[in-house]
Amino acid sequence: MFICIEGNIGSGKSTLAKALAKKLKATYLPEQFEDNTLLPLFYNDNKTFAFPTEYSFLIDRQKQLTNYFNSIKKGTITISDFHFDKCLCFANANLSSKDFSFFKKHFKPLKKTIPTPQLVVYLDTTTELLTKNIQKRGRLIEKNLKKSYLEKLKKSLDRYYMLDGKINTFVLILTIKEYNASVLENCCKEIIEIIEKTKK
Repeated sequence: MFICIEGNIGSGKSTLAKALAKKLKATYLPEQFEDNTLLPLFYNDNKTFAFPTEYSFLIDRQKQLTNYFNSIKKGTITISDFHFDKCLCFANANLSSKDFSFFKKHFKPLKKTIPTPQLVVYLDTTTELLTKNIQKRGRLIEKNLKKSYLEKLKKSLDRYYMLDGKINTFVLILTIKEYNASVLENCCKEIIEIIEKTKK
């Protein structure tokens, strides 16, 4: 089984994915973004570095997922803190219409090379809560993220995961109004109930 947790920057994807993986005795697959040298450049000059950054993430995520699924045993339960389709959402928010059209032509064939998750969990959060969470975790690279950028990403992500219905898998939408142990526990419980229903 392959389950993806998705949402905006600072929505709690990794925290939930780790907690769920622990409960299900599953493998946690984190997104590898720390080594992407283009991301800091993009945050400083998004117009110049938008396309190379988004394209590099497209290639990196495809490579990471392909290598991972080629190496695991059959029957492994995998909980990932990212969904490959986020590439499309971020590109849609950050690229010009011309660049986005070119990007989509490359996204579609690459998507076919990786497994489709049985479940995508989308974390719906306010930009105010995202800002608080980003400040709390204190990543240096994210210190200058603007609320307007988070709002732009939210529109793109919400449209894709909550409105369009173009994903060929079940999407569970969890609305997060605060972060604490009780909310995390309830999220895990709701996801596990969906998994059990799917098995039946």
